[in-house]
Amino acid sequence: MNDTTDTNDVTLDRFGLEVLPTEVCWNLLRSSPIGRIAFVDAGEPMVFPVTHGVYGGSVVFRSGVGTKLEAAKMAHAVAFEVDEWDSATRTGWSVLARGVAETVYENDAIREFETVGVDPWLGAAEQGDWVRIRVDEISGRRLGQ
Repeated sequence: MNDTTDTNDVTLDRFGLEVLPTEVCWNLLRSSPIGRIAFVDAGEPMVFPVTHGVYGGSVVFRSGVGTKLEAAKMAHAVAFEVDEWDSATRTGWSVLARGVAETVYENDAIREFETVGVDPWLGAAEQGDWVRIRVDEISGRRLGQ
């Protein structure tokens, strides 16, 4: 079954949402400093907001000791989502990236990550370890123009 239709260079999904091209998804991911990491921990779904950046084909953020960091140390499959919504115009977009989280300890990589402008909310995260999500799949949708 074909899930999309193409109208004037805009691809729509079966609900009429615009399917965003990969590069647009990456640009939108870069444009939002806040995203949510989602994963399963002890059989339960978990979702946490984080301040993040994009480096190459990865999402990066810092995390203090806790569930997010433990998931990264165990190389868990994760999802990462950013979005924007304007209730006055009923327009918005959402981008979902999927991949594997890992804790990064290599000094060269850490120096590079520090250039992407991640500004953690909490002091514990500022001193925490870097986490990289190696993105395997990215997709996005837009509602309205």
